[in-house]
Amino acid sequence: MTDAQTPDLRAAAREYHDAGLCVLPIKAGGTKKPTVAWMDYKVSRTTPDQHDGWFSSDKPLGIAVVYGAVSGNVELIEFEGVAIREGVLQEVTEDMEANGLGKPWAAILRGWVTESPSGGRHYRIRVEGGDVPGNTKLASRLAREDEYTDADRQRLREKPDARIVRVLVETRGEGGYGLVEPSGGTVHATGRPYLRVSGGPDTMPVIDADTMDAVRDVCRMADKLPRPTVAKTAPRAAAPRPDGSLRPGDDFEARAEWEDVLKGIFRPLNTRGTETRWGWADGVGGVKATTGRGGVDRLYVFATGSEFQAEVPYSKFGAYALLEHNSDHKAAARALALKGYGDRRPALVGASSHQAPAPPAPAATPGTPAEEAPPADEPTDQGDPRGFDYAKTFSLPAAIRTPFGYRVTGLGVEVLSPSAESWTRVTFAPLVVTATFEDPEGDQYVELSWIDKSLGHPRRISRIVSRETAKRGRKLIEHLGAAGLPAVEGDARAVEKWLAEFEADNVHRIPSEQLGRWLGWQDDGTFISSPAEGIKVDTAFEEQRGPARAHAPKGALSAWQTTIGKLEDYPVPRVAVAAALAAPLLRPLGLNSFTLDISSRSTKGKTTALQCALSVWADPSEHASAMSNWRTTLYAIEKRLNLVRGIITVFDETMAVTDDSLIDEVLYQLPMNHGKARSGGAFGNMLPWETILLSSGERPALSFTTSQGAAARILGTTIAPFGDGGGPTAAAAREGVLANHGHAGPEFVRYILSGLAQPKGREKLKEHHRSLVDEFRGDGDMTNRRAPMVAALVLAETLACRRGLLPYEPLGHDVWRGLFTAHNRTDNRPEMAMDVLREYVAGHAHELYTASRAAMGDRPPYSGWLGVISLDKGVAKVAMLPERVRKILAEAGYSLDAVVGSWVDAGYLETLKSQRPAHLVPRRFDGARAKCLAFTPEGLPFGEQDEAA
Repeated sequence: MTDAQTPDLRAAAREYHDAGLCVLPIKAGGTKKPTVAWMDYKVSRTTPDQHDGWFSSDKPLGIAVVYGAVSGNVELIEFEGVAIREGVLQEVTEDMEANGLGKPWAAILRGWVTESPSGGRHYRIRVEGGDVPGNTKLASRLAREDEYTDADRQRLREKPDARIVRVLVETRGEGGYGLVEPSGGTVHATGRPYLRVSGGPDTMPVIDADTMDAVRDVCRMADKLPRPTVAKTAPRAAAPRPDGSLRPGDDFEARAEWEDVLKGIFRPLNTRGTETRWGWADGVGGVKATTGRGGVDRLYVFATGSEFQAEVPYSKFGAYALLEHNSDHKAAARALALKGYGDRRPALVGASSHQAPAPPAPAATPGTPAEEAPPADEPTDQGDPRGFDYAKTFSLPAAIRTPFGYRVTGLGVEVLSPSAESWTRVTFAPLVVTATFEDPEGDQYVELSWIDKSLGHPRRISRIVSRETAKRGRKLIEHLGAAGLPAVEGDARAVEKWLAEFEADNVHRIPSEQLGRWLGWQDDGTFISSPAEGIKVDTAFEEQRGPARAHAPKGALSAWQTTIGKLEDYPVPRVAVAAALAAPLLRPLGLNSFTLDISSRSTKGKTTALQCALSVWADPSEHASAMSNWRTTLYAIEKRLNLVRGIITVFDETMAVTDDSLIDEVLYQLPMNHGKARSGGAFGNMLPWETILLSSGERPALSFTTSQGAAARILGTTIAPFGDGGGPTAAAAREGVLANHGHAGPEFVRYILSGLAQPKGREKLKEHHRSLVDEFRGDGDMTNRRAPMVAALVLAETLACRRGLLPYEPLGHDVWRGLFTAHNRTDNRPEMAMDVLREYVAGHAHELYTASRAAMGDRPPYSGWLGVISLDKGVAKVAMLPERVRKILAEAGYSLDAVVGSWVDAGYLETLKSQRPAHLVPRRFDGARAKCLAFTPEGLPFGEQDEAA
């Protein structure tokens, strides 16, 4: 707020304080948080002196009021903007009038009313004769898809079964606070103000606590969230009799009327459609319960002062048993039978031993589908007498059976009571063990699956947990509950027991599979190319699931080979394909991970070259998760790299990166085969990986790093992958690999594994690689350090051609040398940039300032001084202005920022620890003092030192 607005806040604070309210200052920025620690102000009012101190500065602030006892028992009812727009306020007003609350509600609507920035309405009430409850959400609805925010969509990506809710009506009460007018400006995220619509603090209606309870209950009637039809604490009907006769409870459910069941407790108030609203029988207060809401014949009680548990659905029989027999279902059934409910039957479950037991239900036979479970709104949850259809629901073998004493329906799992008269709910969804696993390290896991209906249609959800977790009920419920299983901690023991009995009864029937935690090389020496190979892959991170699924075959190997044959005359795409095949060779050869970078001007086929390489293993389409982009975070990159051990990883578009240091960090860590150890909220452990990283972009990856050794970790080329006229070929290649992919990599690995299994197979492979390393060594240190990487690519292409996977002859060694060794422009760029600078200084020595020039009165050159020459113990040293150096290097195609760190490491620049940055050293010349790049004689020799060097 401006200075002109500050007195308004001080005046508002005085108004609210005089009305007995506790005032708080609110931060700008849209957080709605107080600027002060305010816990003490829940019980002690703030003072005028504090108000003057808070609201007299020119800082933008808002103002709020604390509700509850500290402000004289004031409560706020808030209708959100969406509720106003959707007519919820009008709906509630009609309900208030229909329930005898029209007069107090009208007083609330005419009292102190504020319009919020979202278009909502705030109504304040002073409550007498009782305490003000805490903040309460009275009515909500599910958000529509068009209302989802970015945060909502991210939450659904992380938890697809999550419910996104929009609050319609809520209160602010004891321990809560809310913003008031004249707050505005940046205090709210929208930038709009809070506006007083009517009244003020002195016009708040005073309403007794009982009436306010009724007002809140009527507001709850506006709730639009789907309600459960069954709760674990609600009474349950018994199973159907084997002989088909009708139980007393089921008969009562069909014939009884709610008005008779609830007589003396509730009275009907009004009916809308199938929904009847009920109030106390003595006529006090408003709506306390409903029946028939949403077409479901269940009693749902809001109030907490009755015999019923609040917000738990009850059937008629369950309500009768609670009211008349203290929830003794057996006694209730006997009493109803004496009143003529139900059919007589010849034998009772649990009767004396001389009575004949009821015939067992026949088992399900192959080819005979089990009956579907009844819908959730039926009065009883009747099971299928022939057994649950595990094959249809969970793709389990037909021989799977339900343990004795349990039943499974579409509504969940139930266990038979000790008396054999009733069923107790274990889970609210069918939950079973669908597979058992053992990973290469010998650790055991189980796959638990259930049917979820939260989105309005049934869908299977599966989660893999360790055997240890499956045996610890609370930990299991916590894990599955986070994935959407409707269960609470109290269910833990029953769920744990059910799963143990289900698995024990179906041992050797439940599928047992191998489990992989990543793709590629496993610890036992096997190789998982794809989850489609029949091996279950359960990744460590949710973000890895999509990329893992993208590693799946499509089309045919022969069609892929036809497509790759089009690359025969294009070395760069062929090199990318060779890199994809070389990734599984890193482990048997004992090589570290490294990077292959393809950079050139746009529209030259860089992305297509990467897609050709990625098609060796996975779906290379740009919308598939296997193809990544540099526009991401370091944590996301590390998780992506962690997915593979011997399969390539692809990151496209270096120019899209938001922070240059991200690429620098990845290039530095990649040869270490693990991420950087961190603490404090990031990864506590270093994520391991084993891959060849393929990168592309208009800007070379090497230009993002200042590390002198980075060039030895990267194979880079700036040759356009498809040249100037290869557009049609690139388009055809792209179309081909999108339709056919994921075959060559697995086939190549099978070939490698067969070779490694031969006597001395690994030694022969290494010997072949060593001979190629010697072939590609050269005179330069950088060339020698890159030779093992180049040799790995050459070896992969040679073996693939020998196997017949690649439909062309291997590239000649001269082609490889031309790309990555002596002739590569990016070979030791810091040293080459230094050579550029040495040559420039040699030709422009007259632009360097010296003391003798000053004595002779020489004027500066037209372009200004290049730098200064000084003598240190008889040795001439050159210091140059950094902007001149930057311009000189840029004209030659180099970046000062990319090489200056390497110059420091090589001892070419003097440094001063007191300077920031340390390599910019102050020098004085021509009456001025400037920070310069002060070169050592080793970096930039001058005069005699130059000749000696």
